[in-house]
Amino acid sequence: MKDRQIQSTPPQMRVPLISVTLHCVSMTVLVFLRSSFGYSYLRPKSVFFAFSWAFVLFFVYARYEKEVWAEYGLMCLYGAAAVALYLIHLLTAFFRELFRDGTHDHDSGTPHTLRLLRALGRPGTARFEMLWHIWVEPAFVFFAGLFLGVIVKERHLSYWLVLTAPCLSVKEVLNYWFQVRQKKRHQDSRDDAEDIFDDQPTTSATEAPKPVGKAKIKRARASRTSAANEIKERQFAQILRLMPPYQLDEAEQNYKKLIKQAHPDPNQDLNSDEGLAAQLNEAIAFFRNTLG
Repeated sequence: MKDRQIQSTPPQMRVPLISVTLHCVSMTVLVFLRSSFGYSYLRPKSVFFAFSWAFVLFFVYARYEKEVWAEYGLMCLYGAAAVALYLIHLLTAFFRELFRDGTHDHDSGTPHTLRLLRALGRPGTARFEMLWHIWVEPAFVFFAGLFLGVIVKERHLSYWLVLTAPCLSVKEVLNYWFQVRQKKRHQDSRDDAEDIFDDQPTTSATEAPKPVGKAKIKRARASRTSAANEIKERQFAQILRLMPPYQLDEAEQNYKKLIKQAHPDPNQDLNSDEGLAAQLNEAIAFFRNTLG
C-alpha cells in the first residue's frame, strides 16, 4: 500500500521548535566542520539572525567588562567566528542560487575531512558519508568539549560543545529521514502516473464499438493522458530544478550541472549515485521530447 503524502485537513500554522533549536545549536559547529552549504538547508536563517544579533550584543558587552571577558572570552570568540562563517555561507549560497549554480544540500554541507579523503583518492560510499555525519563528527565535537573542560579547564565553551554533539547527531538523523521521505514522495508520484495509464479502459476485439460510447472513451483517455503528462512534467521539473515556464536551454544547463554531481568522478564508481543519474536522464529525455 502506498504511503500517500496528502493531508486530510488543512495545515495549521505552527513553529517547528525542535528544528529551529537544533539548527541554531548545531550551526555554530557545522560552519567550522563543513563547506558548500545548500540554500535550502539555510532555510531557518531568520531565526539564526536573531540568535546572531543577541550573541553580538553579548560580545560587545563582555568586551567592555573585564571580569565578564575573562570568564566568557573564549566563548565569545567562538560564537563570533561561527556567526561570521554562517553569514559567509549564506551569502555564497544566495549568489549561487541567484546564478542558478546552487545545490539544495540536505546533508548540510560536505565535511572538510571527507574532501581531504577524496583529494587523496579515497572516496567513500553514500552509507559511509551518512555514518560519518551522524556519528563521527558529533563524537569529535563531544571529545573536543571534554578536552576543553578537563584539560584546559574552560567551562562555558566545553559545556556548549558537549551539548552541541547530540544536537548535531539528531539534526543529521532528521536530514537523513527527510531524504528518505523525499525519495518516497518521488516514487509515489511515479506510481500515480503509472496507475493512470494502467487504469485506461480497453475494449475487446469481439465487441462492437458504440459511436457515442467510443467518443466518450476517447475523451476520457485524452483526459487521463493529459493528467499523467502533467504529473510527470512536475516530477521531472523538480528533479531538474526548473521553474515554469519550462525552457529546454535551462533544462539542458541544469542537467549538465546535476549529472556532474551524480558522477563527480567518472573513474570512481563508489562515489556515484546511479539512481539519481537515471532520474536525471529520464527527466531530460522527457523535456527534449516535449520542448525540442
